[in-house]
Amino acid sequence: MDEVAQVNTTIQKTLELASRCTEAETSENYAALEDQVGDLENRAREAFQVKMDFASLLPKLEKGKPLAPADLKTLELLIVGDAEYYVKYETEVDHWKGELERVLGEMAKQQGLELDIDGLMHLRALCREARELLADLVFYFDSKQRTSKFQAATRGAIDAEGYRFLAEIVKQMLVSEKM
Repeated sequence: MDEVAQVNTTIQKTLELASRCTEAETSENYAALEDQVGDLENRAREAFQVKMDFASLLPKLEKGKPLAPADLKTLELLIVGDAEYYVKYETEVDHWKGELERVLGEMAKQQGLELDIDGLMHLRALCREARELLADLVFYFDSKQRTSKFQAATRGAIDAEGYRFLAEIVKQMLVSEKM
């Protein structure tokens, strides 16, 4: 079975497991779904690697040869493609910001109160909610910054050190299971 067919099979398994989560909302079912989504991501990454010709970039980078626009796009997909596409398709940023503002407003209401057990537990719950929202926002903005930094670094001519550095990144990514 080719890589794309395996991805499609894994999508089907993921959706079936998600359906079970809807029927029986347990931490075990959702943990299994989390594992399944991780497997789907890995299969998509592997299929992506097969479809792209990253290895042909390595000799050009090692010799410091100028890169064609298609080579730069391939390099961009390899190094920051995950971040670029996450930013491109993420639709919840404004929602996260609004929810964080709401949670911080709730925290502000707790300020100066004589906090009893209930108030302290409520504050802890708000902190937990804020941390989850902040984790999503940090990941989003980190992804956005990675993409911008890559584009800025490759906008002009690449010097010998830049070629060496990029060649090393490509070598590491080609052997990594998490590319």
